[in-house]
Formats: sequence, structure tokens, C-alpha cells
Amino acid sequence: MTTDEERDRLAEQLVVLPVYELVDVLRRVLPHYTEDNCGIRTELVLAEATDYEDEPGLEVELVAWPDRDYYDGGLGIDQGLWEHGHCAKCDAGLVSNAKRAYCPYCGSRCGLT
Repeated sequence: MTTDEERDRLAEQLVVLPVYELVDVLRRVLPHYTEDNCGIRTELVLAEATDYEDEPGLEVELVAWPDRDYYDGGLGIDQGLWEHGHCAKCDAGLVSNAKRAYCPYCGSRCGLT
């Protein structure tokens, strides 16, 4: 078990990362919390929620992991989460800093624009 102070130190380290590096760290952690039980799959994912002032409702998109092979081991460019699209396999709405990414839910390779 960790202490509040240890978690605070970790949070301080994470908060200084640019978004594309934070996404890469969470890509390594969140899939470890997947649960498959009685035909129900639960996946812990990172998401971006957007509330448009002039439109009702909340838009929620899953943050897709950059395709590190496509980017020669890199994370894509540090441009914020500006690339959008949908996963062809599970139809999740996706957002990423990279045009070539993986759906964080089903793992499919996706092209975003």
C-alpha cells in the first residue's frame, strides 16, 4: 500500500508531462485494470470530455494510443489531442495526438484525421 505522500509525489511527476507523454505512461498502466467476468468486459481507459457552449450534451472520446511502430518508436508529434476519428472495429469515438493510433478499448489500429 502506498501513502498519500507517495501518491502526491507520483501525481506531481505526472502533471508536468506534456499530454502525449502522459498518454504514453497511462497506456502502460490502464490496460492492467481490464476485467472479464461472466461475459462482461470492463476496460479502464483515458477519455477526453468536451462541452460545447452552444450545444446540449457532452462529447466523450477515448484517447487512442499512438502507433509507436509507425512513428519509429516515437509518440507522434506534441500537438495536443487534435486528431479525431472512430474505431472501425468497436465504433468508439477516438481522439489522439497521432494520426496513426490504436483504440484503447479493442486494440485495433486506427487512422485519425
